[in-house]
Amino acid sequence: MKVIIHDLSDEITYTLEKSHEDSVVIHANNQYSPCQGCFQCWLKNAGFCIMKDSLQHIGALVGLSDPLIIVSRCCYGGYSSPVKAVLDRAIGGSLPFFTWRGGQTHHISRYPRRKLLRVCFYGECTEFEQETAKEVVECNRLNLDYEKADVTFFENLEQLKEAGL
Repeated sequence: MKVIIHDLSDEITYTLEKSHEDSVVIHANNQYSPCQGCFQCWLKNAGFCIMKDSLQHIGALVGLSDPLIIVSRCCYGGYSSPVKAVLDRAIGGSLPFFTWRGGQTHHISRYPRRKLLRVCFYGECTEFEQETAKEVVECNRLNLDYEKADVTFFENLEQLKEAGL
């Protein structure tokens, strides 16, 4: 199942949803509660958040997605705050136990390994911010247990549209 998490404007969201009707499209628009850090998704609810809003099942959606596509404005070498809030709520896709992957300590995934994490950043960013963003995505790839990460940078939304997202 393909899952797309994005922070694009409402008019682009409509086009994105129409062109990816067979996918789950999550609009990171801050119309949901932030993660409370209660760990109920780890300890009691097996991957499901106790907050009853549009992200209640985000841990399972991310855990079962292949590919997972993230479209975010590049903010200081990372995701925009709405996209980061969605990813924070997806922590239930992992277990509260650790393993050694890629020379680092990471959570054990609740779901089988997936193939592709694709991240498309848009907006102006420096070379240093691009390198930082690539490092962030690589850490996410390891923690979410994807085999490969593909990171692309677009200067503006027109380039992003032309790329066919």
